[in-house]
Order: sequence, then structure tokens, then C-alpha cells
Amino acid sequence: MEHTRLRNALAGVSVTTATPFSDNLKDLDSSGLVRNLQFLAEEEIGLVVPCGNTGEFYSLSESEWTDVVRTTIETAGNEMVVMAGVGHSITTTIDMMSQAKNLGAEGVMVMYPQHVFSSEEGILRYYQKILDASEGIGVVLYKKGALLTDAVLGKLIDHKNLVGVKYAFGRIVDFANTVQTLGKPIVWSCGTAERFAPFFWLAGAQGFTSGLGNFAPYISKGMFDALKNNDYNESMRIQTKISALEYIREGRGAANNVPVIKALLDHVGLTGGSCRAPIHPLSNDERASAVESTKDWNLKYI
Repeated sequence: MEHTRLRNALAGVSVTTATPFSDNLKDLDSSGLVRNLQFLAEEEIGLVVPCGNTGEFYSLSESEWTDVVRTTIETAGNEMVVMAGVGHSITTTIDMMSQAKNLGAEGVMVMYPQHVFSSEEGILRYYQKILDASEGIGVVLYKKGALLTDAVLGKLIDHKNLVGVKYAFGRIVDFANTVQTLGKPIVWSCGTAERFAPFFWLAGAQGFTSGLGNFAPYISKGMFDALKNNDYNESMRIQTKISALEYIREGRGAANNVPVIKALLDHVGLTGGSCRAPIHPLSNDERASAVESTKDWNLKYI
């Protein structure tokens, strides 16, 4: 089986890392990114995903994308597996994938294409061309829309470089049906984080991705350990504990997702800062509510 290290890491906790910017939002804050990544390495997070949605993928220039991926790989060393977010046009995605491979990433996660005019047939061709160009690097698809159907996945699932799917669209019963229909030749990851992880786990997920793991990785690891040990009472205790924060992240049509993570990075002494437009800054009340929701988490302050 190819891409063993990536497969093993994906069947666990993967943290989609935030991207810190300068105060004026014009530049990357590379030193802040390094500091955040060193914290995750010390907390023994196995897989990090730079330039995902939490990393504001669509707000990064191509050169900034390269800098974030390079910095992440250099900081991770052998301690964490790196799976870089890639996307946009087929040509751009393939170029990003090649760069990620040459920089030392073990995998890429293909962002769901944001095209106004798309179809199931078109998205199948999109992924086929990307997978066919993926020699030497593992690929994870990000199911974030309706067109990545079971029929499409069924035509891609046997590709030697397809390692897994981050599933973040539709109902849990739909996910269960997908796993029952297609089996587990790849790794299925819950793409909606800790709050949904217990339910996805029962339906066939082998890991989950996390945003709150940026500032509270022990919460994420505790959830995974509980699920791995079939301790559903503990997993639901954690699920209940984090729900207040997750509802805040769903505010403004889920647009609070990333700024809440960045606010709590700042709160614990790491580097969060503000998001680039079109993501908004939090109001003072939203920021205070986010901090208040974690008061009994025993956060580690840096």
C-alpha cells in the first residue's frame, strides 16, 4: 500500500492550520506561523493541513501559498506529516501539487472547486486529471459540495494515489451510505470536526479534521482517544463541552468559523490576528463569548 505514513496520519487527528498575517493584513506573519506549528509539534499532533479553509486558502496569492507550505514543511520536519491544500484551475492545482511534492509534503488536499457552472461529469474529469498528474504524492479529496457524489467517488476510488476523503457535506446518514457502498480502500475523515466526530466515527470515519486543535490540541486528541477506545460516554462528554464554542463559530452563516479560531489563538498566547476580507473581524461581544465558552477547558497558555 502506497503513502502509508499519510494514510496512518489521516486516520487520526489532522489540524487545519490558521494563517497569521501582519497587522495591516498585507503580509504573512511567518514567525507567528512557526510559533503556532512548534506548539502543535510539542503537543504531538500528527498531521497538519496548511492552506485549507481555516488557513484562508482563497485569500492567499500563489507566492504566499508557497511560503506557507514551505514554512510548514520546514517547521514540521519529521515530527508532523504535512498535507497542503491545493486548488483553483486544473493547471494551477497540478502546479501546486508539484511544488508541494518538491518541498517535501507527503500529501495534498484538493479543495472543492468553486465554479459557478459545474456538473458531475465535469467534476469527475477535474479530479481525474489531477489524480493522473499526482505521481509520487498522496491525494485527499475535500467533499464540500453535492457534485462529488458516490458515483464520482466510485470511479476515482481505486486510483493508487487517492489516500482519502475529507467528508464535510450532507447528512451523516449519507456518509454512512457512502462508506457502506464504497467500502474502505481509502481513509474516510470527518471533515466537520469534533462536534460531529462521534457520529461520523460510528458511521465509518477513521479520523477527523480540526480547527480548534490549533489552540486546544489536547481536546482533539482526547476525542480521538475516546473514539479509538470505544468510550462513547467520554466522546460525548467532550462533544457537549465544545458545543457552545462550535455554535459561536456557526454565527453569521458559519462565517465566524475562522475569526473565532484566530481570536482564541491570540487568547492563549499564540498568533492569530485578523482575517482578510471577505472574512469579517469579530465584534467585541463575539470575541468575549468565544473566550467565555472555553473557560472550563483548562487551556494551555503560552
